[in-house]
Amino acid sequence: MTANTLIGTWRVTSFMRWNKEGVASQPLGLEPAGCAVFDATGHALIQLGRSSVDGGFPDEIAKSTMCYFGPYAIDGNTVKVTVEGSNMADYIGSVQERVFTVDGDLATIGTPGKYQAKLQRVL
Repeated sequence: MTANTLIGTWRVTSFMRWNKEGVASQPLGLEPAGCAVFDATGHALIQLGRSSVDGGFPDEIAKSTMCYFGPYAIDGNTVKVTVEGSNMADYIGSVQERVFTVDGDLATIGTPGKYQAKLQRVL
C-alpha cells in the first residue's frame, strides 16, 4: 500500500472494540460519528464518537469523542501517526500504529484484537 491509497476524507461507518476476553462491543453505538482525514502533505486528523442518531444526552456524546492529529507515514499496510495533539493525554507524543486495508472507497483500519473502524471515502 502507498500513502496515496489513504489520501482523502473518510467517514466512520462502524467502530468495534474487543475486551481482554475477546468479546466485541460497539462502544460508540450502531452509527458512530466521525471522520479520518489523510492529506497529501502527510498529515492526519482522526475524530470519532457517538452520534446523536443513537440517542443519548449531549454531554454523553461530547464525552465519547476521541480525536488526535499529526504527521503520518505508511509502512506496508500500517499507517503510523505521530501524535502532536489529542484529547487523550496518553496519545500525545506517541506513535499510533494502525493496520489498514482499502478496497475502492471502503477501508478498514485498527489494531487487531483491540479495535477496528470501518470507513467510507467521502472526498
